[in-house]
Amino acid sequence: MHDDLLKKIDHDYTVKKLEEMIAIPSVVKQEKELAHYLQDELESLGLKTELHMVEPNRPNIYGKLEGTKPGKRLNFGGHMDTVPVVPGWETDPFKPVKKDGNIYGLGANDMKAGLACALSMLKAFVDSSHEFKGELSFAGVIDEEAYGEGAKAMLKTDWGKVDAIVLGEPSTGMKENPTPLGITGKVLYDIYVYGKAAHGFHPQAGINAVEQAGIILANLPKLKIAEKEGFQGNYSTLKIEGGYKVYSVVVPAECRFEVNRLTVPGETVEGVIKDMENLVESLNLEAKVEVKTKPPLYASYVLDKETPFVKLFDETYRDVMARKCEYEYSSSITDANTFTGEGGIPCMHLGPYAGGTHQKNEYTKLDSIPPVTKVYTELAARFLS
Repeated sequence: MHDDLLKKIDHDYTVKKLEEMIAIPSVVKQEKELAHYLQDELESLGLKTELHMVEPNRPNIYGKLEGTKPGKRLNFGGHMDTVPVVPGWETDPFKPVKKDGNIYGLGANDMKAGLACALSMLKAFVDSSHEFKGELSFAGVIDEEAYGEGAKAMLKTDWGKVDAIVLGEPSTGMKENPTPLGITGKVLYDIYVYGKAAHGFHPQAGINAVEQAGIILANLPKLKIAEKEGFQGNYSTLKIEGGYKVYSVVVPAECRFEVNRLTVPGETVEGVIKDMENLVESLNLEAKVEVKTKPPLYASYVLDKETPFVKLFDETYRDVMARKCEYEYSSSITDANTFTGEGGIPCMHLGPYAGGTHQKNEYTKLDSIPPVTKVYTELAARFLS
């Protein structure tokens, strides 16, 4: 263990940074203030930084420490955005509250606690003057809770040309919250049904697009859903629209609906579209149906346990936590779908223990924060040695 480095971790600093970030609203599309806060913090630690304007007033923030010799490049970080405030909060979601060993606030676990651990790890490297090879970098990206544009933009820059990534998502590596070794992909069906308008008192003269769409929706359980290596795909109807905008007794001539589908490794967009087209064809509908897709689109991925970075992560986790890391194949989406699924960069998830993700009264357990910072610090030291 790199004790010279680990003893420089300042856990009070970690919690302070988390409190300060909770107090900065960064609901998706409003990440700018947090990006500037992170830039100031990174520069105060001596890192070289860059604001990358992905969309108007929506920058990613990057920073790096360079080692004494050339070597590998390791990145820590995650997304700055949070979901919007949901009803029912018992406290102000933008005022951090410590109670019963927890810290409450919007983004406390998803994922400002992970970002705070990454900042604290960087501070330990700076304060200890620990020598390393290569590059240690930080990335705070926008839009993970929406279309993932921040990660996609980073991947196209030099900041995305790294050898490995650690995302501070709230995955603890414990049985109740395993760390993903693979994640499902996502396709969003955008389906148009074209019928024929007629007077609503004489529906037999038309083709009701809403009713025809309803037949498709009622038969979605017949959709071919793949399983592979512990992964489980699924589907969920998210939206349907059709019929009059201003009340009128007219048989709807058009209807549109969206179905979210999680995919497993090996499935392609073309294959997923064909699955839906085959289902529609089997129903012998009167209406014409057009199966399209729309953003966001994510690639699935799976990491081999024998991948060198995965093995190093596993060994470091065991040494620091004094327990084995539990893994899973996850039905979810994170920026790793971009970094690993599209970019081929080994990406591991680890963050403090959390509760209330995307719910009211979101929190992180305070005593789960220091061990994560220690894993980050030891992992970086070993990878860049």
